[in-house]
Amino acid sequence: MMRILFAASEIYPLIKTGGLADVAGALPVALRAKGHDVKLIMPAYKGILEKVEPIHKKTNLGNPFRVGDLILLETRIIENDTPIFLLQCQALFERDAGPYVDQDGIDYSDNHLRFGAFSWAIAMLAQHGHLIGWQADILHLNDWQTGFAAAYLKSWKMNHIPIITTVHNLRYNGSFEMNKFPDMRLSGELLSIHGLEFYGRFSGLKAGLVYADAITTVSPTYAKEILTSDYGDGLDGTLRAMRYKLHGILNGVDYEQWSPEKDKLIKQAYGVDSLENKLTNKLALLKENNLSEDPSKLVFGVVSRLTEQKGLDLVLEAIPSLLQKGCRLIVLGSGDKALESAYLELQQRYPEQVSIRIGYDEAYSHRLQAGVDALLIPSRFEPCGLTQLYALKYGTLPLVRKTGGLADSVFEEGEHANGFVFEHANQAALNDALLRSLACFEDIHAWREKQRNAMAYDFSWEGTTEKWEQVYRGLLN
Repeated sequence: MMRILFAASEIYPLIKTGGLADVAGALPVALRAKGHDVKLIMPAYKGILEKVEPIHKKTNLGNPFRVGDLILLETRIIENDTPIFLLQCQALFERDAGPYVDQDGIDYSDNHLRFGAFSWAIAMLAQHGHLIGWQADILHLNDWQTGFAAAYLKSWKMNHIPIITTVHNLRYNGSFEMNKFPDMRLSGELLSIHGLEFYGRFSGLKAGLVYADAITTVSPTYAKEILTSDYGDGLDGTLRAMRYKLHGILNGVDYEQWSPEKDKLIKQAYGVDSLENKLTNKLALLKENNLSEDPSKLVFGVVSRLTEQKGLDLVLEAIPSLLQKGCRLIVLGSGDKALESAYLELQQRYPEQVSIRIGYDEAYSHRLQAGVDALLIPSRFEPCGLTQLYALKYGTLPLVRKTGGLADSVFEEGEHANGFVFEHANQAALNDALLRSLACFEDIHAWREKQRNAMAYDFSWEGTTEKWEQVYRGLLN
């Protein structure tokens, strides 16, 4: 049994902006099911306290950043009974907009301080377990928002528990201008190319990488890709120097949440032996979106941030030729304002075939996964991707670019083929894959075979958890 302090800036079902929240909400639960003592820590954003059990203990950590007292609240997540520490500081975390950006989608100007204070609190709990009557064996950090915790532990020059840093997306490196560094209460000794310094700035993610005892990414292929200049986002040299402690572990799926046989959010449950019932969900989704209800037409779906990273500019270029063949497109997402506008314009041009919903809606994302025939994920890079893993279980065939976790989970050829794959990030390659998917859809036997293959894949956390246990134990031995 290991005691693990798991730190993340978002955790489902409390708050979610992306895949990090899903992982942070599921991996600790899976580890606890294996008998490990896992406790979570996350900021107490506005409205979070309404989603947890009543607070049963408060610990005042003081006011080291001169923004107000940092108060640690102990409670549990209601849905899965997981223990969680919430760091409360009204000035830092109780904002009306999202956890990272304001109403206009602009990063908060004090994010360095917000997540510096959060990281400091994480480091305090890792180092001084007597504060909470519980001493962790391992500290598990996730992305840049927790990475400074490794720097605080380094700066205190004391022996400390092993640190694992998981990179969910290397592009978000949490770097800030040097004039903000004095706010951090960190030693200037750490500002070197072998420390926090990142092209004249200082970076939370780099701190988490450099001072960790192990680094993990969320898929084996992404772990290899980030060692190259094409995918390394300026950190490839740092990572190559530390490849000896780098591991790639594909994310898992919580099939209690994402299974068409158990899903209470979809129109009709179905499984691999009742695939014909998927049609009910397709027709319901088309009706909900006021699209023409023709079951013989292929319906493509997108659940994604609308960014060029996700390759969704390529979809805009390639999809009109498929719409002219009668296909449909249903999109849920938000992001780049220019892309949002372009997709809404596409909807105006094809009102009976295209539905665009800007924003994110968890229940609707389930209905979309169950209702569309194929899910488009043409990412330029993709550390893991979770939507394709969900889609596979729903018999919704993913159409993906061969990169990162997409390359590790979706295959077009062979006896276990479960989707459609293209190699190069351009319109021509995507268009060819779209046409291949349409040809397959028109052959019901070929389509059904791929659906059955897709639904047979098991990406549950149970198998993935064993790999995590191996990494943890390797640090303790």
